[in-house]
Amino acid sequence: MSEPPISKRRSLAENLAKVRDSSPLWKARYDSLVQGLREAGVGEGALKAGDSAPDFALTTAEGRIVTLSDLLAKGPVVLSFYRGKWCPYCVTELEALRGASSDIAALGANLVAVTAEDCGGALAAKRQHSLEFEILCDFENGLGLAFGLVFRVPETIRRYYQEANLNFPLIYGNESWFLPIPATYVIARDGTIRHAYVNPDFRERLDPAVILDVLKSLG
Repeated sequence: MSEPPISKRRSLAENLAKVRDSSPLWKARYDSLVQGLREAGVGEGALKAGDSAPDFALTTAEGRIVTLSDLLAKGPVVLSFYRGKWCPYCVTELEALRGASSDIAALGANLVAVTAEDCGGALAAKRQHSLEFEILCDFENGLGLAFGLVFRVPETIRRYYQEANLNFPLIYGNESWFLPIPATYVIARDGTIRHAYVNPDFRERLDPAVILDVLKSLG
């Protein structure tokens, strides 16, 4: 079944709001978490428009190695960091990107998502949500750290996740309890970041319509 034209789809913000409002308990918990992240200045040092994107070599969900330089040789890159397939906000964003992926490709750009989950989790996300774009596995958040996106989950929130049977050491393969701020970057072919969306409130994401506008501006 083909996706409807992007102009006729419900906005990503509307879908995210539905997720947020579906659980008043988690909304209150996340309100507190986001306030703490903002007060701590999390994300303020993240890479921004005008910076050079660091090259990388990451494994795809299927086990191949992909480098940023290889991707840029084909065209601009849309790089989207997400927390994991366990996160309903991330799933909502991934599905929105799926809907826009053909429009992004038509503008000559390469869409890739990045997660710190192991490749088994990344592959499960691709299959479950019928994603045709690449998902790259950022083991131990190395690339997220290079972009300035990573924070340590506070102890209180850790307990909430554990109560919800979310075993982060198993999901991510380490005991760090690190998560990235979800962020989306549009990188021009010369490696310069042309647009950066970084928001400590992980319940908000960059709408694909904005991505398309930025890509159109690159010519």
